[in-house]
Amino acid sequence: MSVVACKVYKDKIEIASDSITIYGSTQSKDSAKLFQCNDMTIGGVGLAEETALLRLFSATTKPLSATENSILEFLAAFSTWKKSRVEKSGIENFYILIFGNKAYEVYGWHVKEIDTYGAIGAGMNYALSTLYLGHDVEKAVDVATELSIYCEKPIIKYVVERSN
Repeated sequence: MSVVACKVYKDKIEIASDSITIYGSTQSKDSAKLFQCNDMTIGGVGLAEETALLRLFSATTKPLSATENSILEFLAAFSTWKKSRVEKSGIENFYILIFGNKAYEVYGWHVKEIDTYGAIGAGMNYALSTLYLGHDVEKAVDVATELSIYCEKPIIKYVVERSN
């Protein structure tokens, strides 16, 4: 019930999300699904509980390097840590994670580097179409909030500069 969009440029990576959080049949609007911590920028869709736990874990732990395998090892460590807190392991949410000048899509245990653009969540198809047409992440999330009943403004956006 969300959207997170990412676009990779030569000199920067942009990431944006909507702000809806749903509790039963009630919604609030906050920035819980997109955060920066410990040299990482992470956007998550799915259970707010898991994204909150990943935020807590990320405050003290990060991947060893910017590779798909290191991101997977980071998530495996998070899964073990998560189980010690809530007796539930695994990765249920989808994430976009920016680390070390690279962006990655995370679908459960599948990690894939984003070369150009990507999106996750209920508004993903709207965002991907908008990115495909050459627009930026803010426009992609804007379109998703207009067309998907599961996405709401305000839009949260971060720009991560890429070093050479």
